[in-house]
Parts: sequence; structure tokens; C-alpha cells
Amino acid sequence: MTEIQYGAHMTTELDAQPLIPEEVAREVIAGIVEGSSTLSLFRQLPRMSSKTYRMPVLDSLGGASFATTTTSDPAVGNTSPFSGSNSPEEGVPTRKQTHQMEWANVYIVAEPLAIILPIAEDVLDDAEYPIWDEVRPRIIEAFHQRIDEAVIWGQNRPTSWPVGIVPGSIALNQDIEEGSVVDNVDIADDIADTMAILEGLGYDPSGFIGAIGMKNRLRKLRDTNDALLFNPSLQAGTPSTLYGLPINFPKNNTFDASEALMICGDMDKAVYSIRNDITFKVFTEGVIQDDNGDIVMNLMQNDMVALRVTMRLGWAVPNPIHAMRPNRLTSYPFSVLTPSP
Repeated sequence: MTEIQYGAHMTTELDAQPLIPEEVAREVIAGIVEGSSTLSLFRQLPRMSSKTYRMPVLDSLGGASFATTTTSDPAVGNTSPFSGSNSPEEGVPTRKQTHQMEWANVYIVAEPLAIILPIAEDVLDDAEYPIWDEVRPRIIEAFHQRIDEAVIWGQNRPTSWPVGIVPGSIALNQDIEEGSVVDNVDIADDIADTMAILEGLGYDPSGFIGAIGMKNRLRKLRDTNDALLFNPSLQAGTPSTLYGLPINFPKNNTFDASEALMICGDMDKAVYSIRNDITFKVFTEGVIQDDNGDIVMNLMQNDMVALRVTMRLGWAVPNPIHAMRPNRLTSYPFSVLTPSP
């Protein structure tokens, strides 16, 4: 959206300075990352200098081979480097073999995320009213809610962003349905099996994202001696951990427990980058429309101003190949525990 200009007057970021302190952009960014269940666990890359960030990732493995000859030992029926009169010094070197390694490009594309906040002019005129204290939490909450919805579920995601974590995991059959494994005693076993999916692919689980309701279920788990299994890691006032790994319970109403109970991930394998910090513009005239195109507010008629807040960021899952996962397109660094029907 371009700046709105009427006659000789144009509203710019300069007009917003009395409303927005200079340090606000940094505070908002920090609040968004902290409030987002995904960004707080993912690895942040350096700031993007353009809309697209290219990452070469390993797409094929080379191999190694020994570079000495061997002789056959009839006594044992196999190849031995020390058969007969051979000694370690007598091994004959051979040509070193060459192996090809290939890389593929993975891109992070920075997409804009914006919110428009209408503010009554009489509120702005009241110098004693802490306008920024009221506005800042709402901006932070709105941003990290939309980010988590797009990253976890793929909901309303830009087409240039990857599919969401949950649908991406389920598409590759990296999910466990609660209670589906006959020998499992309780949900703790189901979580362990969810971790085992990643371990079998060479990933190292490093964190969880769970539905709020899982807090109580984990608190109530008991071991064979009827002692609390995970106590005190999930007590109030202490960092939440599960099997010694951090666990984040989204409080922004983005986690749908009817679709997933827990996400397990090798969180360093997901990365994000920010193209632009928070930018602000204040509009004194214009209209605000809903998704259907209907006008819901006329700034001039309603004696309002509109604060538009925008940031640009992107994320990706580079997922380089590994000896245990030679095809990067058939494995994923996340697995999901789904609810029973």
C-alpha cells in the first residue's frame, strides 16, 4: 500500500513519531519472537538484505573408500590385509576413488505481515492517556498469532512459504495416533514413539510444541511407584521441559487439539529470517474495508486515525540429507502426536 496523499499534505512516518517511541520496533520484534511458539524455538538467520534468501543444502552424499590393496586368506575365507607374509607396511596403495556431491537451493521468501489499528482522535489528544502501552501488546499478540497459524498449520500462509508443520509431518507419515500402539501404557509412551520417528531418521529431537490441555495430562502422569513422572518440570514458575527438552504451550489460541496434541521437532532444522523491522505509518483519511470489501470505517467521518504496522519475514526447512535419510524430500524434522478419533 502506498502513502495516501491529499493535496499538498502527505502523512509519513514522521507524523507517527510523537506516538511511537524510537525503541519500540526492537521491543515489538522481541515480543513477537518470544510470544511465537515456533520462532522462539527455531534458529534465526541473519537479517535478509533482499526479499529472497538463498541457502544451498546438501542434496547427495559422497562416499569414502580405503586406498590400499588386500589379499585373500583361504584359511578364513575372506579378505585380509595381513594374510601370508604381508605386514602392515607392505600394503600396496591404490587410486583414491572420487565421489560426486551435489547441493540444492532452498529459499526463504520474506512476506509482509501487517495490522491496521484505528484510534480515536480524542484519545490521541489526551496527553495523559498511555496510548502506546495499550496498543503495543495487541500488535505483538496479533503478529505472533498469525505467524504460528501459518507455520504450524499452513493456515492463510503466503504461497511462497512451506506447508505447515502438522500437515507436512502427516503427509510423510511422521505421526503417531494416541493409543494406537498396543504395547504403550500411556501417553508418555506415545510421546516417546513420536520422538523415535525422528531419531530413526537421524534427527535429534530438541523441543516440543503442545496443546494447552497437555499440561494437565503430563502433570498427572505417574511412574510405577505412583510418583509424578515429570514433576517438577511442569510446575508453575519453572521452565517447562519434557524429557529434558523445552516444551512450549501456545497461549495465542493457535493450537487445535482436535488435530494434534504435540509436535516434536529437531528445531534447529527450521530457520527464519526477518527482512524488515517493524515499520509504522499513520493515516488520517481513508476507509477501512472488511474481507468482503464492505466499508466498516471512514476515518474522516468517524474522527479516527489509523496506525498501520508492517513487518516482513520468512521461514524454511533446509533439511540437508544425512546418512540415515539419503532423500531430503521423503523425511522431515518434525513428527506429530495426533488425538484418537
